[in-house]
Order: sequence, then C-alpha cells, then structure tokens
Amino acid sequence: MKKIVIASMRSNAGKTSIIAGIISLVKDKKFAYAKPLGDRLIYRRKRSWDYDASLMVNLLKREGELESHYEKITLGFDHSRLKYMYDQEGIKKALSDIVKDIGGKNDVLFIESGKDLTSGAYLNLDPLSITKYVDGKLVIVVNGDGDSILDDIKFIEKYMKMIDVNFGGVIINKVSDSAEFEHSCTPSINEMGINILGVIPYKAQLTYFTLDFLAEKLMARVLAGEENLKKVVKNIIIGKPLTAAPDNQPLPLKPGREESQLMITGGDKSDMILAALERDTVGIILTNDIVPHQNIISRANERGIPILLVGTDTFKTAKTIDDIEALLKKDDTEKIQLLSQLIEKYTRVEDFLK
Repeated sequence: MKKIVIASMRSNAGKTSIIAGIISLVKDKKFAYAKPLGDRLIYRRKRSWDYDASLMVNLLKREGELESHYEKITLGFDHSRLKYMYDQEGIKKALSDIVKDIGGKNDVLFIESGKDLTSGAYLNLDPLSITKYVDGKLVIVVNGDGDSILDDIKFIEKYMKMIDVNFGGVIINKVSDSAEFEHSCTPSINEMGINILGVIPYKAQLTYFTLDFLAEKLMARVLAGEENLKKVVKNIIIGKPLTAAPDNQPLPLKPGREESQLMITGGDKSDMILAALERDTVGIILTNDIVPHQNIISRANERGIPILLVGTDTFKTAKTIDDIEALLKKDDTEKIQLLSQLIEKYTRVEDFLK
C-alpha cells in the first residue's frame, strides 16, 4: 500500500480538491483517506467530523466501512486536548493504527495534513512528522502568484534537505497564466532540483458556490424559490436603485454585468427587490431580518427565484460571503469531473501513485 501525505505551504491551496480529482480519475485502484488533525469541524450523526474527511468518505462511497473508524480518520481538533491525549509515542501509535485500520488492504492511503506546513508541529502532527512516522511519501501543494510560489519552493529547497523524509515533489495549483508561469518560473524551479508533479491552472468555476451552500453557511431562512437552491452563484452585487422594465419584461443586463447574479439588499427595499426579480438573478439575500410584502414573495415563487433572509446588515452579510471558501461538496458532480480532467491533463498522476 502506498501512503501519500498531501500537504501545502499555505492554507486553501486545494489539497482536498486534488485528492478528490485523483480518486475520481483513477478507477483501477482502491483508495482510503485520513486527516489526523481536523480543522473544519462539523457535527454529523452526533459525532465531531472534519468536513474534508466527511466529504472523502462519501466520495469513496464506503460510508459504512469507514464511518465506524471515524475517530481514527481524524484524531481530533483541539491542540490542548490532543496534547493531553497523546505524547510522541502515542501519536506514532495512532498513526500506525490509521495505516492499519483505515489503509488496510487499499492500494493507496491519502493522509491530508492541516492547513499549512507548520500546522500540528506542536503535536507531532505536522506533515513532515506524519510522513516519517507512516513511512510515506510527501507531496506539497503550492499556490499563489509567481513570486510567492518561488519563495515557497525556495524555502522547501533550503530546508527539506534537513528532514529525513521521502519527498515526492510539488503540485503548483491555481496558476492564473500557465504559459507565463512555464516561461518565467519553471526554469528557476528546475534549477532548484525540485520535482514538479504538475502545474494546474486556475478555474473560476471551482470557486463558485450554490445557493443552498450559501444558505447553510449564513444560517438563512428560505422565503421563496426553495426548488432552485442548487443554482450556482457566479457574481454578487449589492442592491442599489434599479428602474423596472416596461410591461413586466426582464431588464437587460447593463454593460459589464454578468449572468448568475446574487443580489444582497435590505428587506425593506421593495423597488430593488422587484427590479431584481425581473432580471437574470439567481437569488436574493434580504438583510436585517426584514420580511418583504407577501406579493414580493409570491412573485419570487412564480419566477422560481430563491429569497434568503438573514439577520445581519448588508455590509456584514457581504463581508461574510466574501470570506466564505467554496468548499467541495459530494454532489458537486461538475466540479469533481473538472478536477479529474485537470489532474489528468496537467499532472503526472502516475508519479503520485508510485
């Protein structure tokens, strides 16, 4: 069994998405997954789960088999509690149990580290320690602009030599201009002697989220259009005065405006809400916990446009949404298919699994 530790230099680099893409692409191998140090706490069936671990168990379609070992897939979340529960030898034993009980007879065990390269170091659960303890291969995901990528990889080149681990190389993710990167950065990385396993371009569609995901994150109340909560949000606008179209015809988009818009406005701004209902709007978020007139809700239901109600003001709601990471979901079929295509086209996937 191959044991591959997937780490990243910085948070939100795309570790989970890359693993999901590999699992979706490679059909002739049996995979298992663990994330010893959880950092995205959710509650599922009265248990504390890591969001990424829960996602992977579902993607692997082995809920019954793996959920019985949930406490080994993720050892815990709180540093102080984990430090109390495990000394260094205890961590080694716990990781050995993950390899035995979660990895089992699978072909490949992916172990995802915490949010960045230092996460978990105090607990001996940083990716370098994990790789040594399980006798695995370390792959580091790097993302950012060209300068930060070169800084991160130079850091790896300087300090990884001091660590006795099997270092497989780097995956460079979310590159905005692949051709420019290949021209200006790849030669420098090759000079450092760092193995590049892949350079994956940035895809905006992987950053979009659906209205139901947003409703869950905002703990919003759905007032209308519940049947269309799976619609994808591509653009967000803050409500401002709009002129209604004549004869109840949909308003054309203004120059520079794009489709799949979500509007955020106060629940008392009836003119804005009604105008938005006649546009190419995928949803409306009403703020300050103000419920609009019933005729607005009826019109939204007629047009199948979801209306979500939140208690925060417009500015805070917009800021909250801006900070939300578009996490992968088990039913994001199009995203997962795109990820597998990116893995196949832009990485040497066979080198992942050697």
